[in-house]
Amino acid sequence: MDIISVVEMNQIYWLGRYTERVFTTIRHYFSGRDHMIEDPDYYITYCRDFTIPNCYASAEDFFVNYVYDEKNPDSIISNLNRAYDNAIVLRNTLGTETLSYMELAVNQLNHTKSGRVDLLELQKVLDDILAFWACVDDYIDSEQIRSVIKIGRHLERLNLYLRLRKRKECMTKPFHMLVAKLRKGYLEYDKKALDQLGINILSNQIDYIEGIKMSERLIGEK
Repeated sequence: MDIISVVEMNQIYWLGRYTERVFTTIRHYFSGRDHMIEDPDYYITYCRDFTIPNCYASAEDFFVNYVYDEKNPDSIISNLNRAYDNAIVLRNTLGTETLSYMELAVNQLNHTKSGRVDLLELQKVLDDILAFWACVDDYIDSEQIRSVIKIGRHLERLNLYLRLRKRKECMTKPFHMLVAKLRKGYLEYDKKALDQLGINILSNQIDYIEGIKMSERLIGEK
């Protein structure tokens, strides 16, 4: 097995987190837009649910700038660019075909910057990320690299689902998948935080604020 540096391991982990963040936020952006047809001010609730600053002047402003504003660290394009930045420095690890789907996702989003947001084009970004994850499984031989990417993905999904106050049923699967990958021993983590996170998520009355704290303690924030 190739020796992977601490720096590279961190980049692999955050590649998993950022790709999941883009994937999950785009999916919720779709449902948020549906809500805003009936309630234009729903974007305020959306920002509150994701615990991000409401820096938008109106629903129309949110529709466009939440997707495309590169100066906003919480925008979809900013998080996609972070995922791509990590992928680029890992090009030799990921391989050309795997990396190409991250390039497609970035190019797809940049291509649609002018005018109103095209939901069909955003769906293509989701498809590119799914293809990227599939290539990770198919073309990367190192179980360690695959596992660390998935640790990032599962932890990010849990963190976002806790912020969104999802039901226990939604979080049980990603939690168990996270535990399975962490137990392989490829990444250091806070075992006490994992135990507390599990007790919380698997209980009948989830403490969402405490759950967020434990998810952020588990490996640490960048």
